[in-house]
Amino acid sequence: MKRLEELDPNFRAHSAAPQDYLYRSALDAPFSVYGLSPCGEGVYSRLPDSILPECSDGVRNLSRHLAGGCIRFTTDSPGLSLAFTLTIAACMPHFTACGQSGMELYEEHDGGCTQVCNFIPQTEDGRGCRLQQSGYTPLLPGLRSYVLYLPLYNGLDRLLLGFAPGAQVLPGRAPRITKPIVFYGSSITQGGCASKAGSCYTHIVCRRLDAAHINLGFSGNAKGEAAMARYIAGLEMSAFVMDYDHNAPDEAHLRATHEPFFRIIREAQPQLPILLLSKPNTDKAPEASEARAVVIRGTYARALAQGDRNVYMIEGRELFGSSDRELCTVDGCHPTDLGFLRMADAVTPILRDILNKEAQP
Repeated sequence: MKRLEELDPNFRAHSAAPQDYLYRSALDAPFSVYGLSPCGEGVYSRLPDSILPECSDGVRNLSRHLAGGCIRFTTDSPGLSLAFTLTIAACMPHFTACGQSGMELYEEHDGGCTQVCNFIPQTEDGRGCRLQQSGYTPLLPGLRSYVLYLPLYNGLDRLLLGFAPGAQVLPGRAPRITKPIVFYGSSITQGGCASKAGSCYTHIVCRRLDAAHINLGFSGNAKGEAAMARYIAGLEMSAFVMDYDHNAPDEAHLRATHEPFFRIIREAQPQLPILLLSKPNTDKAPEASEARAVVIRGTYARALAQGDRNVYMIEGRELFGSSDRELCTVDGCHPTDLGFLRMADAVTPILRDILNKEAQP
């Protein structure tokens, strides 16, 4: 039986780049790297070397998954070619290869962003993604600025960007909000199970706000550790979104860690806007979800009572809206693109109001 891509060329995963393209490492100038931290020469990581000894094995491993990481550049090349090496084959049955291991390119301009290409990884039958990957897309004429989103649930051992001979390759456009919004949370924060790299709610929110961001979502392993709170407290940021409810093993763990985590960051940055989220309630266990939400409401209420006017909260039961909620997750937990869009619709206006208020003299 023929493969589907032989019957329908629209399902082909990639096209070949011109042979004369010249390649540069994405970690070298003039490329601008966002959402990643120094962690050894040539290493792509969301956390720096300094914090790793204090992290669990799970967080150390997931720090090499590059959710939120992106590369910005400006070029007039007629096309862009990629050559990259993935860290793992990554083959989850309920998560597209594009979302786990692919990359997505957007053109950036002052009026917003326009998607250019979803770089779909090539796969081996029954064995997940090939480790060695390539991709190519034509680009529109003229000098244009781009952002390349890196894989959500995979790492990179190498990433080369190829351009036509003689093309200009310049630094990327800086986001309007240069101090990043920092997100800390669960597998949902990390981007599971977005269909493609740019569909994670954190990316959607920050495209809408034209903001840099750092994604510290650690699938199953963001458990409100004090060491992580201290690390986050030392970051320069425009706002902090605290969203690790799903990863607390139970209500007791959440109660023991949530307010202390908040307090460490608040004491270090008294004026920092902090947005608390309870987990998206998919109605599978409403009593347990409500008990967890009570804990987060308690952190919020006590902060307000102590005069904190820079703390905000969104109830998880509001994140997926009121209609067609069954379409918002893949498995009753991890959002589809619709679920992520609805999360972004809930979070964006709050953060926009926060950042507009911060910008006022």
